[in-house]
Amino acid sequence: MRPPLAAGLDLGGSAVKAWVAEVGGPVVAEAAEPLFTSRPRRHAAELDPGEWWAAARRSLRAAVERAGPAPGGFAGITASSLRQGFVLTDGTDELGPGVLNSDRRGASHLDRLRTDVGVETLYRTTGHWPAPELTLPKLLHLADAEPERWRATRRVLFVHDWVLWRLCGQVATEASYASAGQMADVSARDWARDLLDAVGLGTDRLAPLVEPGTVVGRLTDDGLGLPVGLPVVAGGGDTQVAAMGAGGLAEGVITVVAGSSTPVQAATSAPPDDPLRHPWVSTHLAPDRWAVETNAGYPGTMLSWLSGAMGCDPARVWACAETSTPGAGGVTAVVAAPVWSEDAWATKAPNAVVGTTPATTAADVARAFVEAHAYAVRANVADLERALGARATRMVLTGGGAQPALARLLADVMGRDVEVPAVAQPAALAGAVLVARASGMEATSAGGAGEVVGAGDPAPYDEPYRRYLGAHAALRAHLPETDR
Repeated sequence: MRPPLAAGLDLGGSAVKAWVAEVGGPVVAEAAEPLFTSRPRRHAAELDPGEWWAAARRSLRAAVERAGPAPGGFAGITASSLRQGFVLTDGTDELGPGVLNSDRRGASHLDRLRTDVGVETLYRTTGHWPAPELTLPKLLHLADAEPERWRATRRVLFVHDWVLWRLCGQVATEASYASAGQMADVSARDWARDLLDAVGLGTDRLAPLVEPGTVVGRLTDDGLGLPVGLPVVAGGGDTQVAAMGAGGLAEGVITVVAGSSTPVQAATSAPPDDPLRHPWVSTHLAPDRWAVETNAGYPGTMLSWLSGAMGCDPARVWACAETSTPGAGGVTAVVAAPVWSEDAWATKAPNAVVGTTPATTAADVARAFVEAHAYAVRANVADLERALGARATRMVLTGGGAQPALARLLADVMGRDVEVPAVAQPAALAGAVLVARASGMEATSAGGAGEVVGAGDPAPYDEPYRRYLGAHAALRAHLPETDR
């Protein structure tokens, strides 16, 4: 008998990807649609709910059609999405544009949180320090700047929650989104009710919190090619889903998710107590696991920028970089973040390329960009291990940017083995596991051993690494980009 299928949607900042997978087996079909981000003013990043939902429906219909007949039927449908983004509704319709994760309007209320709540209390409760992209300060700004829209709001739904609401008409918030939004008591895996009351937001507009793998409702949309009444299952935050699909729920594993940004995440059995308050802490996709996370900034975005400037695709940039030598001919590209902390995020180093001479080649510049990615990951891994109090036993690389060249560079720069799992779609694999969990079925959460890139010799990179850290620190000190 054929195994049942699971379907899912994964909404990122630039595209929605739909998938159909066998429960416990491979992905059988995929489809994608581009998504448009509106930037109507400085620091704003918004989504049009009608356009985004239309794109999601088109991609899902296409994936279901490509999958063909389902002799074993469908077990359920789930979703994952970017974190920190949200949509406001009056209980029936969306109230204006949604707010995306890269939106920075929350900067206007960070000092209020620091004064009224205190950074230590905020971090101890929510696992997050003040940052303008987080949902909590963005909601505080919106409530002050758009009081009529806030008064009309009946539900605040994270993008994942909004997708499930569109699918089944029921409201729920999966716990990792509340955590990533700085709105949860992360240890209790519940809304931070006292904190939210203290800052004036309250919890009346919030949906009940659920764990991933919970059946939220039943599919009501009859235009997707899926059976009406299909279980609609809570998914999880995009980085948690990618880590789970790559085997990152295990103790001692650090998962590097290379995409537009590069989260560096570990799963732990309890939230860590870091006196420096560096990593962000959220719930993970198992009820006894927490996600402890730093981030290497936006090296993927900057590599895309460089490929556009060079008039080629990112693969050509990598090929060009490999014709240069370790250290990039003395060129240093400050295009990634080696430090993940409140101060480093509030006072950033500007993107810059330093050390060019008349002898510098395009290959040197390309190599400086890709080496910066590896240097930032190396620094973030070291800081995450410091916070966790232990050295990771495995390093796993996944995400859209997890190409062999990056795995090899990381293994060389860090002097450590790097695993690239044998699964190209970790979000789909993890989503199918969550559907299986909701149905009481067994399914694995890792896609096979994959390739292990053996540790290289970091010696040729040690001096360029120190040079990179020094350039980043000097630019932060003397040419800072600030939120304050």
